[in-house]
Amino acid sequence: MSHILFISHARGAHGAETVMVQAIRACTARGARVTMVVPSLVPDEGLEAMLADIPNLSVLCLPYRAIGGHALRTPWVRAFNSPALRRLIAYVRQEAVDTIYSSTSITILGADLARRARVRHVWHWHESVSSLYGWHPSLRPLYRRAVQQAQVLFISRLQQEEWTKALGLAITGTLVYNPIRSFAVQEKEAHKGLRIGFIGRWEKRKNIPMLLHIFARFHRINPQSGLWICGAQDEAERQRWEQTYPQEGVSFMLHTNDVAAFYSRLDLLAMPSISESWGLVAVEAMQAGVAVLCTDQSGLKEYYTDGVDCLFLPPADEQAWIEALVRCTDEHERKNIALAGQKKTLQLINHSSFDAQITLLLCE
Repeated sequence: MSHILFISHARGAHGAETVMVQAIRACTARGARVTMVVPSLVPDEGLEAMLADIPNLSVLCLPYRAIGGHALRTPWVRAFNSPALRRLIAYVRQEAVDTIYSSTSITILGADLARRARVRHVWHWHESVSSLYGWHPSLRPLYRRAVQQAQVLFISRLQQEEWTKALGLAITGTLVYNPIRSFAVQEKEAHKGLRIGFIGRWEKRKNIPMLLHIFARFHRINPQSGLWICGAQDEAERQRWEQTYPQEGVSFMLHTNDVAAFYSRLDLLAMPSISESWGLVAVEAMQAGVAVLCTDQSGLKEYYTDGVDCLFLPPADEQAWIEALVRCTDEHERKNIALAGQKKTLQLINHSSFDAQITLLLCE
């Protein structure tokens, strides 16, 4: 029986963590023994609830950090992680771990552990190469060495091309598209005006201030429109944003796992991120029959066609976003895009394909 050690960079219930939990479920269903390692330095934000009903799973909570790609911070983080690394080396050897799975490219602990313990390393990269992640050129030698000792999983061809160029290394990674979770689509709420939504972590890369700025301009010509920003980790964060950006027509919301209810409110989902390797929330919104305005720095361009299934827009071009919002005030135009996006997305939902790929990589 395989024993797989999963290492997480966080303890949330967001993109990379949901994909990791899906991989764990697939592996335990095949009879694998799984140990999950989570960082004790951050609060649980929903991950433990996602793991609660999975059999044959144990959890180790250890003090370690993700690197984030910062040149000065990386050596400090790796030194800080040393006690956790030593404990994991002993655990891997005592418990006969076959494979280490690291979630996200910033989880350097898995690479260090695999090298020291001489265990196979499967590294699932979710991030794009972006200056907002702080990938400093001095880190290239570290990543070049680590990549050559791991099997890297990419979530889009665009992401693989970006990393290959950034590292100056032909990375022979495996392309594994992240699973699209299916859910029961709820009936749309009746309303006036254009309802626009955003859902995700409130981090710099997501470009939320730009979205708020263009909505303020749009709201002046469409005063019945509304914008829902969903994803605050707690009430304090929600209130900080509300106080920082007091805007008419804007509502800031706590993170929700009931995405079907959130999408049922919307006419449009806006995802103006500086970069997205994939864009799971955009795919979920399309599944729910919501038209999507998406950054053109996204791996979704591999599957969706601009102007047909969704609208791809440059993340820094405010005028393009305003024009797209105005275009989507035409109900006929908006519904055609939404229906085309929904049709394409329903063809893509295939958990069995992801499960088969991930178990072949981890369990065989």
